[in-house]
Amino acid sequence: MSGSPPQSGQLERRWTAESIVRRWWAFYNDKTSTRALTKIEFAEHIAYLLFLKLDHERANRPGKFASRPVAPSTDTWPHLVERGGEDLHSYLARTMRTLGTPTPDNQRRTTASVLFHDAQPWNIDRMSELRQLITEEINPYRWAQVPDGELGRAFAQLLSDCYDDMLKKRETGQFLTPPPLLAVVAKALALTPDDRIIDPACGIGSTLIAAHREMDSHGTKVDDSAIAGADIDPQMCRLATMNVLLNTRRLFAGIPPIQRSDSLSRRAKAIQRQDRDVAATVALCNPPFKSTDAAVDTTHRDDFWAPKADLPTNFLQHIAITLPQGARAAVFAPDSVLFGKGAAATVRRNLLLNCDVHTLLRLPTGIFRGTNSKANILFFTKSAPRPSGEPATRALWVYDARTGNHRTDTGNPLTEDDLSDFLAAYRPDDPDRSSRTPSRQFKPYPVADLLARPSTSLELWADLTEDQQDLGSPRDIAASIVAELNSASSSFQAVVDSLAPGQ
Repeated sequence: MSGSPPQSGQLERRWTAESIVRRWWAFYNDKTSTRALTKIEFAEHIAYLLFLKLDHERANRPGKFASRPVAPSTDTWPHLVERGGEDLHSYLARTMRTLGTPTPDNQRRTTASVLFHDAQPWNIDRMSELRQLITEEINPYRWAQVPDGELGRAFAQLLSDCYDDMLKKRETGQFLTPPPLLAVVAKALALTPDDRIIDPACGIGSTLIAAHREMDSHGTKVDDSAIAGADIDPQMCRLATMNVLLNTRRLFAGIPPIQRSDSLSRRAKAIQRQDRDVAATVALCNPPFKSTDAAVDTTHRDDFWAPKADLPTNFLQHIAITLPQGARAAVFAPDSVLFGKGAAATVRRNLLLNCDVHTLLRLPTGIFRGTNSKANILFFTKSAPRPSGEPATRALWVYDARTGNHRTDTGNPLTEDDLSDFLAAYRPDDPDRSSRTPSRQFKPYPVADLLARPSTSLELWADLTEDQQDLGSPRDIAASIVAELNSASSSFQAVVDSLAPGQ
């Protein structure tokens, strides 16, 4: 990927995701001021430029293979390439503003309106670096010729390498979920191309990509309406949009895979799609693990079982309430959702009564770097109310992959093989779960016993031995404490700012 090759596409056909990412980061480290430009800002501009370059390439394919550009004109990319300095800054800003403005009369730009919403070029003093990025790393190559899947994997890895920047967004609860874990969850849900998957807190879209890959593995074309995500953070929506586009081979002028919205703010479907609305059959969601409820406004949610819950608990009840009957779900939850009192206890009881909550996977510690969060996944199916009043849940099977198991993405990262025993015990091919077998790691709890527990606590293990507290390294613990203190400080400041002088 060096030099100035002819625009034949021969070189690009040999590229791998790893070689692409190495080149991108080499440019970032060697040719940008890394103190002035964060990794995530760099990744955003890779997204914008790739969108515009690929759109230009597709518009210039021969004959009937050409497609109408999504960009303002067929010359948008060439005009961008030839500019520099203030001219480049103003032209790119104008292009971003045009593409980022929703236009009801131009449905072909609905996806672009999410990707470019509130997008801004780098500061004007970074234009020489941006011009180099355009002319040296993006323009000389035919990105449409990159082998299928490699460009998507490269962009996903680029975002994964922005982990430290993601951690700085703790106020919105953004964490990166290990792709191997999501691949296992997608297999456990037994996804097929007939499913329709939603994630109302999609972050960078990793859950949707994992779901799409599992559906795609069946060899049948996956419809664009098969996955849909939403997030309240515009930056996450921008990154998720490009991540999904590149990893699912979607048309840039097609149905937007991501929408900007506060999923908890109003009573509606789990995700209100913009076009070709279809009922979701599966929800796969790792919601923000943010304990404070300072930013949670559920004033208009008269359908909630508990109106004053924290963020992860609210997402759990939102999904359980808004999914249609018969839909399946896998929802990540911190330990506090499993044993917290008050609103969390109310949600747990209603969840057991109204859904078939059949599996709890206790995850290893350390998989969310820098957070020290102890996480779980609740698998359940939305059930119709029973005339007898009996709970929809019959038994909750608990698989313990945590006890004595601490992971880090830099030392001993989680792999799919690490959860192969869970997948074998879960039995995705047995929807009635009649063939499940108890073991030291896998144990069923009758629902009557769960409802009889104080506060309907779901703090459960596969065996009854005391939980071995594996909290990670002292550095991990210290970093987690600092992050929690910063989060608490921000919450107190928000309270101070809301008070009138003299109060």
